[in-house]
Amino acid sequence: YKNFNVDMRQYKNIEMFIHAESIINETALDDGDMVAFIRMGNDLTDSYYEVQIPLKPTEFGNHSPDQVWPYENRLNIPLHLLQEAKTRVYGSTNINPSEVTFFDEQELGGSSGGNQRKIGVKGNPSFGDVRVIMLGIRNSTAHRISGEVWFNELRLSELENKGGWAAVATVDANLADFASVTASGGRSTVGFGALESGPNERDKEDVKQYDVVTDVNLGQLLPEKWGIQLPFNYGRSEEKITPEYDPEFQDVKLDTRIANEQDADEKKRIENQAVDYTRRQSINFIGVRKERTGDKTPRIYDVENLTLSYSYNQV
Repeated sequence: YKNFNVDMRQYKNIEMFIHAESIINETALDDGDMVAFIRMGNDLTDSYYEVQIPLKPTEFGNHSPDQVWPYENRLNIPLHLLQEAKTRVYGSTNINPSEVTFFDEQELGGSSGGNQRKIGVKGNPSFGDVRVIMLGIRNSTAHRISGEVWFNELRLSELENKGGWAAVATVDANLADFASVTASGGRSTVGFGALESGPNERDKEDVKQYDVVTDVNLGQLLPEKWGIQLPFNYGRSEEKITPEYDPEFQDVKLDTRIANEQDADEKKRIENQAVDYTRRQSINFIGVRKERTGDKTPRIYDVENLTLSYSYNQV
C-alpha cells in the first residue's frame, strides 16, 4: 500500500516490471496460476481502478533480463484505457457502477501485451486525484500454490507535453463624433501556459470570448433645431469555457465521454453541465435631454430641464 496524492492526467502510460518464480521444493507454477494486480483510486474498497495481469513464471537458472523480466509480465497500460472503461460503465444502463466491472484490454481497444490483461472499475475513481495504490497477488487456481513475486519500478511514462496557444485582438473604430465601436476577442486552448510553467500548471480548458461596445449619438440623425441629445450605448459579450476533462468524472476527457454516450439527450445534458457559457447584453440611453434652441425665457417646468436615462442589462 502507498498513500499519496498525484495527478496522472498529464501522462500516457503506467508501467511496471514484474517477476514470478516457483518456490524450491514446492509445486512448480504454471502460466497464469498467479495474477498480479494494481489497484488505485480514492480508496481501495468503493472507488478504484484495478489492472490485472496473469504472470508467466521464470524458470530457475535463467539470468537473461528478458527471462527474469519477461515481456508478458510487463505492465504497460495506456491511461486512456481506464477512461474508456469508466465511460463504458457509466454509458451503459446494464452495468451497476457500485460493483466492480472488468474488461479485457482488447475490448477497450488496447493490445494484449503478450498476456490477457484486464481493467476494472468500481465507483467513480479519478486518476487525476489518486490517493492510494495497492499492489497484490491473487491465486487464480482452485488449489494451494506457492511462489515468489517481485514488483519493480512502478512509474508513469510519456509525459503529455503538448502545448497550446492563445491570442487576443482589439479593434477601435470611430466615425467622427457620431459613433464609436470597440471590439475585442480572445482565444486560448488546452495546454497554454507560461514558458516556465510545468505540464500540470497549464490550462486544462478551451476558452473563446468576445466583447463589443458601441456608442452612437442618435440625436445627430434628427433636425438640429430640435436640440435633441440621444446618446445610445449597446454592449454584448460572450464567453465559452470548455474543460478538457469532464467535471463530473474528472479524469475522463469530455469528448471521450460524449462519444461513448449512446443517448442523444444525455449527450446534450453532459455537454451542458460541463461547458461554462455566459452571454451579456446591455442597452443604455444615458443623459437623454433637449437643449435650448430658441430665445424663450427659461421656466422651471421647461422640458429642457429634464434629463432621462434608461438601462437594460441581461445575463
